[in-house]
Amino acid sequence: MLFALAMALVLYAAPAAAQFAPPSAPLPQPRSPLPREGERKEGLRFLQDPTAAAAISADQLTEDRERQRVVGRGFADIRFGDKRIQADFVEVQSGTRDGVATGNIVFQAGNDRIVGTRIEFNLDSERVVIYDARGYLGGTYYITGDLLRRLAQDHYEVVDGTFTTCEGDRPDWGFRFKRSTFRVEGYAILDGPAVEVAGVPVGYLPVAVLPVKTRRATGFLVPQFGAGNRNGFEFSPAFFWAINEWSDATLGFDYLSKRGIRYKGEYRYILSGNTRGRVQGSFLRDKLEKGQFWDLKVDHLTLFPETASSFNAFIDLARRDVIDRSLERDLVERVRQNTDTTIQYTRNFPRADTQFKVGMRRQEGLDESDGQLFQKLPEVRLDIFSSRIGTSDFYKELISSYTAFRRDLNRNSIELQRVHLEPSVSLPLQTVPWLGVTPEFGIRETFWTVQKINSSVGSNPTDAERREEILSREMWFASLNVLGPRFSRVYEGRVGPLQDFKHIIGLETVYFYSPAMDSEDRRLIIPLDEVDSLQDQNTITYAIVNRFLTKLEKEEGGFETRQLARIALSQTFDVAEARRTQDLETRERRPFGFILFDVTSRPTRQIRLFHQTFYNQYEQEIDLHSTGILLDGGRNWFLNVDRTWSRQRNEFPFSTGQSFINFTGGVALGRRWFIEYLTRLNKVERATLEQSIILRYQSCCWGVALTLTDTRDKSEIFVNFSLLGILEGERVPTFKTRRTVTDEGRFLGGSGGLAPMRFQSPLPP
Repeated sequence: MLFALAMALVLYAAPAAAQFAPPSAPLPQPRSPLPREGERKEGLRFLQDPTAAAAISADQLTEDRERQRVVGRGFADIRFGDKRIQADFVEVQSGTRDGVATGNIVFQAGNDRIVGTRIEFNLDSERVVIYDARGYLGGTYYITGDLLRRLAQDHYEVVDGTFTTCEGDRPDWGFRFKRSTFRVEGYAILDGPAVEVAGVPVGYLPVAVLPVKTRRATGFLVPQFGAGNRNGFEFSPAFFWAINEWSDATLGFDYLSKRGIRYKGEYRYILSGNTRGRVQGSFLRDKLEKGQFWDLKVDHLTLFPETASSFNAFIDLARRDVIDRSLERDLVERVRQNTDTTIQYTRNFPRADTQFKVGMRRQEGLDESDGQLFQKLPEVRLDIFSSRIGTSDFYKELISSYTAFRRDLNRNSIELQRVHLEPSVSLPLQTVPWLGVTPEFGIRETFWTVQKINSSVGSNPTDAERREEILSREMWFASLNVLGPRFSRVYEGRVGPLQDFKHIIGLETVYFYSPAMDSEDRRLIIPLDEVDSLQDQNTITYAIVNRFLTKLEKEEGGFETRQLARIALSQTFDVAEARRTQDLETRERRPFGFILFDVTSRPTRQIRLFHQTFYNQYEQEIDLHSTGILLDGGRNWFLNVDRTWSRQRNEFPFSTGQSFINFTGGVALGRRWFIEYLTRLNKVERATLEQSIILRYQSCCWGVALTLTDTRDKSEIFVNFSLLGILEGERVPTFKTRRTVTDEGRFLGGSGGLAPMRFQSPLPP
């Protein structure tokens, strides 16, 4: 009964369907190749004109010149134009070019493939008649009929037949009719069809108009239905507009019974293989909160291969009159605190190992951060990557930038400009194979146009606490990178596709020194980013790194090297802190930093493991740990669990306690049923931040999905329904939540209290 109601909705509410797919770059239309003069194909005999595209072959082929006919018996195969007929027997009249074939008929034209008992055709016409026909139109739509007429290319008429997109002798759904017409990439018009479910009639219609689309086509997408305690009943129809071969759009709205109508749209384009973009927008005049909510996002990318350059723009604008996250279904959108607009042109000079960038970045606060602004307009960078100086053993590197800043914070606006230069020279030395040493020396020269009036002013000075006057900072730095000693051992053996195992253990050390220069001027700097916060430094970072490697047998033959795991134990020693003589009565020396235990492992493509622990040796306690594991069983199952925990400290070093557990998993219950579960827990507050269950049934030709979501501020339920080739929406993978877990490398690719699963090593890998 439920399926019959859904079918009625399809027939009356959405007679058109859209095959939702991204646009493609415009390409020249292909042309069918013409046979070359005098061309012959082995096993084929051309009819009349030897340059014609019609040919016939058979186990026994005879030509009756008196009756002007060609007869083929036993696996007869005839090809004419873009069509092909295979049969046990075929007869073609040489004069009229009419033909008939019988016995195990197979007719093919493009993606159409029909079988039958008898076929009548003409070599110079698109018209074909097939008896007892059954097969596929467009590779998707399955039809049967006592009689099928091909009236023109992609145009058919069927008498006493059925229509479905399902497989099997008893399809899940279908239509039975007396007469119908089909236009591939157009519509099917069924006269008086009976709606059948599993072969049982459940309803009758005077007429039905259904889409027969195999490519992107204009039409309605599957609507989404839902209900929630915050937004009320929700109905989300959408219309897909295939504008042309290189662009399309989706227009629709969300009807929220308690809040109003949220209009939304998206436009996509691919102008060429190097240029593509997207424009998204939404608007809601909220009758519940008496405010406006709108978003506008523009994403554009153009590559210039000839000049090794690119232009990338992402415009992000939004307005929230009140703080309300219940309107957002996406986790990342719910937790974000600002918009982020970036526009950048990049030019690479490969021969000079140089990169030039010019652009801007603007971040505006949302919700709790409303009224805040951080902007770089413009930002110009010229970087020279580490490269050899001439034929010498020395390497050069340059980091340089010009930036115009603006920051609005706590109703205080600051504008200034900065120039930063950081050239350096290094000399890699490989004395022995197991030991590498690289000394480096560099200079940091920075200029600002605005400074504090004195060193006692805070980091957000008012107009009265700052002045426009050039401020400069000169610093030099030196470092010594030691990679080694390193030792390795190979263990021969084989475990499944893995052959031989290698263990490498090594010591990695970095000594970095930058003296306390311009200390008085540095106190006048208004800190806006990490360049402004550079301080004198005298540290030694050391690590013991274990790597476990193996050789993996490839399907095409041979082996590839794979890192099974990396386990590192590292710590930083602050020489300046060890020599400190001030404030010893109130704060003891603590030159040793956290002991970091870092594990990254991917023994197979299905398993990923990440772990970090920060141990405070003075308190003899763990201050922070983060663990994550991702198991990927393909279409059958997946599991992702991660946890972040930190200890609360009310004395130096201060930290805020937190404990988050995130879990998402999915399993296929047989071939058709899929279930996913997602939850986020805040253990400090003993609260569940979010729970979500997705239950989906997907057969070969139709599907239904039920989504239940419960967050702190709302509870919702949504239903999606689809019919293959008839009523479809944006196609999703087997498991919806696994996509972002896999792509982003962390739980849902979110932020905030989510455990990071991409850890930056303190030393180069």
